[in-house]
Amino acid sequence: MKKILVPVIALAICSAILWKWTLGFSSFTVFSYTLDTAGEIPRAFPDLQMIDHNGNTFSLKDKGKYILLNFVYLDCPSVCHKVNNRLENIYHSFDSSVAYSRLEFVTLSFDLKNDDIRKIRSYREHFGKDISGWSFALPYQSDQERFDRFLHNAGIWKYTNPATNITNHSVYLFLIAPDNKIVRVFDPARESDKSIVEQITACLKNQTI
Repeated sequence: MKKILVPVIALAICSAILWKWTLGFSSFTVFSYTLDTAGEIPRAFPDLQMIDHNGNTFSLKDKGKYILLNFVYLDCPSVCHKVNNRLENIYHSFDSSVAYSRLEFVTLSFDLKNDDIRKIRSYREHFGKDISGWSFALPYQSDQERFDRFLHNAGIWKYTNPATNITNHSVYLFLIAPDNKIVRVFDPARESDKSIVEQITACLKNQTI
């Protein structure tokens, strides 16, 4: 009996610890764990002053429309640019004569040290001229500590390796409603462009005009 009881108890203890660490077996990566601990969806998006590629300052909560937001750093060796290439396809999936009065894309750099307005403006040019509803932005007058707190509250995880200066980070896309609440979080590693477009379209259709 003891031979059976000991491993059963050990398994139960390990399962309990794993259940706690994964928020009820729902978060198995540091990315999903950080997102889940930020709070259930829908929830308010934390406020942050930003400055866009043209030098205009703004807050998402003042836009009064749906925002599809993603995070990048421009020295990223691969994944950031792959996600933005996906975003370009998603952007052009919407009819510009209808969508952009109610939907805007914002790509926010979290590299306070190396990215500046000139750099993000130049990077934006790679996606063509017909992207008037897509802003590239930086945090405005924010120090690293404050910005890191903002990222944590938003549900974004990042870590920069001091030896390589490469940043590992979440690649989530946040759909933020006109009332400044996060209503969808998309994982481009697991969801197709078509699925993301369909979900955004459904939110736009359900919006009270």
